[in-house]
Amino acid sequence: MIRVFRAVLLLILLGLLVAGFSHQLPKTSWQSSLADALPNQVSETQRAYLESQQPNTQQLLIAFEQPSGSNNDLLTKVETEVDSLLANQPALKRAELTDTKTLLAFYKEHAGLLATASDTQRLHNKQYSELIKEAQSSLQSPEPILVPITRDPLLLTQNYIKHLPDLMPGYKSYRGLYSRTQGELVQVLVPLQIAGDALSINETQQVVAQLNEFIASVKQTESGITSYRSGLVFHADAGAKQAKQEMTWFGGLSLLLVLSVLIWVFRSAFQLLYTLALLAVASAFGLLATLFWSTSPHVLMLVFATSFIGLCIDYVIHGFIARSHGEKAWKALMPALWLGGLTTITGYVLLLAVPLPLLQQLGVFMATALLSAVLLVSITLPWLPEPKQPQVKWQRFCAKAERAYHLARQRLPKRWLTVLPLVTVIVLIASYVSNDNVRLLASSPKALLKEENYLREHTAFYFSPEVILVAGDTRQQALERTTDVANSFHAIGITDYYQPASQQQDLIKHEQRLFQSDEGAAYLQWLGISAPTLNPAEHVHPLESQFLYPFNDGWLSVVRLKQERNAPNLENKPWAEPFNPIEHASNALGEYRQSMQLWLAALLLLSFFILMLFLNRKAPFKVRAKASWQVFSVILLSVSTALLIAQLSQPLNLFHWIGAMFVLVLSIDYGVFCAGRLQRAHALQAIYLSAITTLVAFGALTFSSTPAIAAFGQVVMIGVLVSVLFCPLITDTATKESKREEVQ
Repeated sequence: MIRVFRAVLLLILLGLLVAGFSHQLPKTSWQSSLADALPNQVSETQRAYLESQQPNTQQLLIAFEQPSGSNNDLLTKVETEVDSLLANQPALKRAELTDTKTLLAFYKEHAGLLATASDTQRLHNKQYSELIKEAQSSLQSPEPILVPITRDPLLLTQNYIKHLPDLMPGYKSYRGLYSRTQGELVQVLVPLQIAGDALSINETQQVVAQLNEFIASVKQTESGITSYRSGLVFHADAGAKQAKQEMTWFGGLSLLLVLSVLIWVFRSAFQLLYTLALLAVASAFGLLATLFWSTSPHVLMLVFATSFIGLCIDYVIHGFIARSHGEKAWKALMPALWLGGLTTITGYVLLLAVPLPLLQQLGVFMATALLSAVLLVSITLPWLPEPKQPQVKWQRFCAKAERAYHLARQRLPKRWLTVLPLVTVIVLIASYVSNDNVRLLASSPKALLKEENYLREHTAFYFSPEVILVAGDTRQQALERTTDVANSFHAIGITDYYQPASQQQDLIKHEQRLFQSDEGAAYLQWLGISAPTLNPAEHVHPLESQFLYPFNDGWLSVVRLKQERNAPNLENKPWAEPFNPIEHASNALGEYRQSMQLWLAALLLLSFFILMLFLNRKAPFKVRAKASWQVFSVILLSVSTALLIAQLSQPLNLFHWIGAMFVLVLSIDYGVFCAGRLQRAHALQAIYLSAITTLVAFGALTFSSTPAIAAFGQVVMIGVLVSVLFCPLITDTATKESKREEVQ
């Protein structure tokens, strides 16, 4: 009857699993950028800016070069392929910042209303003859007239157009493309903008695939054409592919090693299939819980979640060995299995209190998957046929190791396991160095970075990530304040493309004075036109959405710096606020690193009290206290040693502390199994097998091209090694019965 009930329960759980995935997977959008893993804890103005379109993150640039002696017309070929690309990919469009056709149409409509600061000053100083002479010279030159002369007799707006920010200096504009001949090379630039979400993995992959086809189509016309790419979309795509590849590689390596060890030690196809099934079902429950928690999980979470294999296999191996040694061994295992499992699960549940989406997702996945694994081991193993015992050679090796550790425990000083962790912690605190710069955590392919740097050297298409946010009660006030700020820094704002109505009104007043003067009247007579009637306008500029946004009941203007500055001086400007997303992300990482440190300290203390209450509950209080303190000491030693050694290669960051979290939970398991009522040799058989798989899997992470993952793997590898070496030195608290069994 019990077996039927368990079978029905398992079928119900599997049915719920399938139904849950069918419901949640269509809603899921995986994130890949490290910035996506950070919460948006910013001010209202900063949040408004981050939620708006950001040209630096949405735009991209592709360049082609060809020897100038080639017979192939590179510009014509690129133009044809760009038209085809934009027709087939609606997520792409021409970059607004370099769309000269649209900008020129706007300035034609606003001729006479816009002038450079220099021309406005000369009008104010009544330098009429100088302005008229320059206008006559321009009219008599072969230079084309861009604006209606009847609205702009002095060609002030035409001169204003010439002084607009040039993002492609040295290049000639042609239908949204830019070209030039430099030495023996012909260069063509293709500035584009993503209309969709540049950080959506699915959309990014589609866009990058079509961009790569576009580049290949241009290059196939002649062998001498080279290309360069720049833009967040390429880095996001490369990061997503790299993370997925590493997730597959490291997870696959860990699983392959687990299977190899199981085959070698247990020589049982049944146990192998059981392990695979349990890992798959528990992982599926963990992933499903994560999808319910967040419809936008991060791929980096899956990389960290591969550590579940090492934790889960620990419980499976312990279950196999205990069941293979009979009912008494199985009953002795259960308290330790649940104590270690629930302590670890509690630690992951505590991650939900850390305001970092990546860690919250990881906590949900690991807590759910581990709970599923412990439940499945507890429910299904007694129901299944008795597993095979490990190979005799392995049992003998572990028995010899236990005798060696027993000898070491007798010879070592009594308080060495208290002194050593304290010394290590003191050294770590004394030498502690951290660096939370977000730039140190992510990486892009070297070839892509080389292309990016090449284009940055040859264009002015980029700005510093730092901006100044200017708030105003009205649109007019925001524009006037933007002018005030932009003039104080090497920066670009909307007022570099368009002036507020108050300045237009001032310009019109001075122009009317000029036309009423004798010099002005003579000039108008020479042109054969009458003085234009102009009125200030507040029409929307084509680039306004890039710089000016409605904000609450007012307006927010963005001033983009051309280069980073140290804390721009904005005294007496309470309506202006500097903001650097990179610096903000780095500060956030620092805050979360500190949160992780507090979390680790809390879990350490919590684990000690849990061990005091539940470890070997039937033993005398002194015995329980000693065993609990020794487990606590080994955990502390493992974590501090791992961080201390990792600090030798690079300053500590958030991901080192995430690795320390895994060391802590693994050490709890190892310590509980060593200090529990299990026969020590049986415990070592499982611990060593689990540690081997964990060490190899996390050792592989240290070779990751992503520094964050490499730091995480290094800490876990070192910490697990220390833990598995020192846990067997914990005082043996097995019952007299188990000791007699060892003698027999």
